[in-house]
Amino acid sequence: MELVALVLTVCLASAPDRCREETLPLQGPGSLTQCMFRSVMYIAEWSEQHPALRVKKWRCKRPDVGKLI
Repeated sequence: MELVALVLTVCLASAPDRCREETLPLQGPGSLTQCMFRSVMYIAEWSEQHPALRVKKWRCKRPDVGKLI
């Protein structure tokens, strides 16, 4: 299995047009399908830690190899 990252598009709750991407590397190896199923748990946890931001959309991807180092 390979490493997978969850990419969130998040926006300020007070300014919904101000958005950015946040990349969350998932712990341990997994597939893109496993990421899709587990993503709700990670998004809920991240949202609790960042109350001023709202998750607009999300996707799973394999992280860039160069950014793992």
